[in-house]
Amino acid sequence: MKKLRSLSLLILVLLSNIVMAQYIRVLPVSTDNIGNNAAEMLHDRLNQAVSLNGMASTDNSNKFLLIPSVTVTSVEPTTTIPVQYVAEIEISLSLVDNSRKLLISQEILTRKGVADNENSAVTESIKSLKGRDPKLKKLIVNAKNEIIEYYNTECEKIIETITAYIEMEMYDEALDELNAIPQTDADLECYKNSIDILNKISVEQQTKSNNIIRNENPDVSWIND
Repeated sequence: MKKLRSLSLLILVLLSNIVMAQYIRVLPVSTDNIGNNAAEMLHDRLNQAVSLNGMASTDNSNKFLLIPSVTVTSVEPTTTIPVQYVAEIEISLSLVDNSRKLLISQEILTRKGVADNENSAVTESIKSLKGRDPKLKKLIVNAKNEIIEYYNTECEKIIETITAYIEMEMYDEALDELNAIPQTDADLECYKNSIDILNKISVEQQTKSNNIIRNENPDVSWIND
């Protein structure tokens, strides 16, 4: 009996951790200011942060995007022997609803790194960014709450828009919106409705459109307007 109770408790805990899966896409950072290795590391760290803070990373939708940019504010040599380099960077993060051209949440993080050359010092500064960083957590959690509220209050309009896309055979646009809807076992009406609508699109078309979305470079130029 004790084993059964323990198993039941474990199942409840596991279920409580998968109630909501909200999907966002982390865009790659430009390598203009940092090298490829540093850019890939930042992309991995941000994906990790998304997962650790109650959301899930996806490449099947370009609706909700986490957009990073990095500015190297300084790289200075130390007065020690051997010489080391201290790099300071500024990481700007914007979490947006790209289809509505809406900035949901924004944060700027500063990091420092030390190494025996300038490029490695920049990489070390990015390495110091942790997935559970309080500011990073705040950015993601605030965005998640706003997104859930958006689906709770605007579900009818969202479903109407998706239905209109399907009727016009604009399947890429329809799936871009559908794939962003939170998957949940709670009473989120939008998720239930999205399952019914998804069945109106053939599996072949879903595969085709999802491949297009994955390979698409989303236009986020509006952020700088």
